[in-house]
Amino acid sequence: TEGFLRAKTEEAYANVFTTHYPDEERAAGRPLKVSPVYSRLQERGGVFGAVYGWERANWFAPSDYELPEEERGAGDVLLSENHPAPDHTGRVREKWSFRRSNWFPFVGEEVRAVHEGVGLLDMSAFAKCRVTGPGAEAWLDSVFANRIPKRTGRLTLCHLLTRHGGVRSEFTVYRQPEGFYLVSAGAYERHDHDTLRKLLPADGSVELTPTTEAQGVLVLAGPKSRDVLQRITRTDLSSGAFPWLSGQPISVGRASAEALRVNFVGELGWELHHPIAMQTTIFDAVMKAGEDFGIRPFGIRAMDSMRVEKSYRLIPRELSIEYTAYESGLARFIKPDKGAFLGRDGLLAAEERGRRWDFVTLAVDGITDTDARGNEPILANSKLIGRATSGGYGWRVGQSIALAMVEPEFAEIGTELEVTILGENKPARVIEESPFDPDN
Repeated sequence: TEGFLRAKTEEAYANVFTTHYPDEERAAGRPLKVSPVYSRLQERGGVFGAVYGWERANWFAPSDYELPEEERGAGDVLLSENHPAPDHTGRVREKWSFRRSNWFPFVGEEVRAVHEGVGLLDMSAFAKCRVTGPGAEAWLDSVFANRIPKRTGRLTLCHLLTRHGGVRSEFTVYRQPEGFYLVSAGAYERHDHDTLRKLLPADGSVELTPTTEAQGVLVLAGPKSRDVLQRITRTDLSSGAFPWLSGQPISVGRASAEALRVNFVGELGWELHHPIAMQTTIFDAVMKAGEDFGIRPFGIRAMDSMRVEKSYRLIPRELSIEYTAYESGLARFIKPDKGAFLGRDGLLAAEERGRRWDFVTLAVDGITDTDARGNEPILANSKLIGRATSGGYGWRVGQSIALAMVEPEFAEIGTELEVTILGENKPARVIEESPFDPDN
């Protein structure tokens, strides 16, 4: 919107000469878009960030928590505060830093709650659209590198490539009786939907309908998630009746949702896609059903920690137009034998020439108060051989982890490398993908 753009532009200009912290969330123009459960998450201590105008809880602070006065201020940093303004409670909750900050242990508690019990995450900012029409299946098959699900109720992860074989976008494609439901990164909504529209056939046989603001998403995850959800639905949630990578329309208490058995954290769980007008009803029903199991909301930082432990790729970090889909380790999602699709020839030609990069997962040692975040240099014998794409502390495996793109000769399991973090070289070694629960 024009008003939002003006506010953010003026804010950016005012901060040209201030320190830019990696976990900083600036306040101008906010809140703009809020899901119906926003106030409920606020009441539970949500500390929010924003993506494409949507407010999302980054982490949750105890209700009476406040950043100690002695930790606030600019310190030795010129012209910059190290914290946001007080939130709706009148408290300063967060300290911005290049190192592990005050939110670090609270994120660990959220991860532990999800891993040992059950948690609920608002992901309504996901970009969502429906693709319908007589030509929908054939068109999707021609633009995505993976096969399109053939049966109603199945879903697949599909990638849209550049003509050179790089990864432009990533979608979850869910087949419904009336067509296809596509979900992609919230920050990429405008990019993804614009790209798809430009590729639509000219004969009108395919229609694309954005549904982001009409559909909410709540992610229920953890070993107790089935027990919680089964209390408020009559649908059989057993693995035999509701397998991984499938979806079904279900009732959730008085409300309804399209339940997809998939998530980005590597635990048992479901994404509940629902009419956004029913969101508070669903949220309240799930939270009440989960009381006995210690259910608690969790935020984006806990989700990111868990996805790094699973070596899950993220647009535009591990997945990028800079790297081919094979370099990013997506071979199991690429089906060159299915026939022509966008980027197929460029991808195969690049593979024939030889890879410049390979995706790896690194265990980083010698860490005390900071982790890789992305873009840190990767060294072998003091030579630059790659860069980190993401990183963080893996609470379930007790290890600092970095995801990275390195030259292929350094991608073997066990290879000893170094990661430069805030000017210090930390020892790292290449480990198997998905250090947490590699067998799913």
